[in-house]
Amino acid sequence: MERVLVRKVTDLSAAVTEALDFLDYDFTGKRVWVKPNLLGPHPPAAGVTTDPELVRSIVRELKRRGVATVRVADNPAGRHAERLADYIAVTGVVEASEGCFLDIAEHSIMLPLKSRFTPQILVSSIVGEADAILNLPVLKTHALTVLTGAVKNLFGVIPGLQKAHMHTLVKNGEEFAELLVDIYQALPVPVLSIMDALRGMDGQNGPNGGRVLKLGRILAARNAVALDSVMALMAGVRPDRIHTNRIAAERGLGPARPENIEVVGDFEVIPGFRLPSARLAGSITGIAGATFYKLIQRRPLCDKKLCTRCRRCANNCPVQAISLSPYPTINPRKCITCYCCVEICPERAMVVPRALRSLVRRVIGR
Repeated sequence: MERVLVRKVTDLSAAVTEALDFLDYDFTGKRVWVKPNLLGPHPPAAGVTTDPELVRSIVRELKRRGVATVRVADNPAGRHAERLADYIAVTGVVEASEGCFLDIAEHSIMLPLKSRFTPQILVSSIVGEADAILNLPVLKTHALTVLTGAVKNLFGVIPGLQKAHMHTLVKNGEEFAELLVDIYQALPVPVLSIMDALRGMDGQNGPNGGRVLKLGRILAARNAVALDSVMALMAGVRPDRIHTNRIAAERGLGPARPENIEVVGDFEVIPGFRLPSARLAGSITGIAGATFYKLIQRRPLCDKKLCTRCRRCANNCPVQAISLSPYPTINPRKCITCYCCVEICPERAMVVPRALRSLVRRVIGR
């Protein structure tokens, strides 16, 4: 039986020490990759990226435990002209890494994949250089995967521009979840996870434009699937309704049934947690088939009041479905509803409409 710690944080340093003890892993002499969620240049209060003080506490505690090296690194989405440390400086994570931050985008290796979508993927070379990955996801909703947690955060092993290409290999959220599990399964080193639920995010426009929640918790587990299953329970949804959990459990990679998980600590369901309507779309596809799924697929919309016409959405669309005239316009024949534009927009101007609004738009041909 897998164990998951949920701890209400009153003293962050003490909570981190407890979490690392709970992982029951000897970090002495190990090369550890601390892998936060650095989706983009968002301040800590936005709830988008891993809290910098959590990163700081983990780096200090790992050094105290005698690691050989600790590297804090991630691959943010898309392309950016600035030096990476400057690009994501606003997150606070670079400074909180206390000299351990590393730009991993430049050097890559091929990782073999047992996947029906691709036999291999390009990943940052740190994957082959670390003895363990300490995975630091944020508890959030996601327009494509419903929830994004420990398994989804490992998509960050792929350099930013390659992430966009991965979206072109799959047709919908369920296939994308399968690809995420393929990647998780292929990683050659242990993955240990501490989830940042100091702040969380719910609603339709996660992972960067939803409602920020003050949760005051961290979670920890040796098994990423078990951790994501407990996250789902906290969000008020059955774990096997989340495709990554269900697919991983079917492969024996971790549990998606509550009775197979021992939850330790301060678990409680988050009151009023808002799931994106992708959950409805996911459940309907299994009943009504692909035709109706295509009808309710939700193409992003541009909020012109927020848009600065920076072109990041157009420049990073994996299928070049976006043009500016003068605001972003999406070609419905090209759009694959990967929501890369939503994730990468620094102003949160690209939003995902609810399923009913999207259905109406398709019926009237807009």
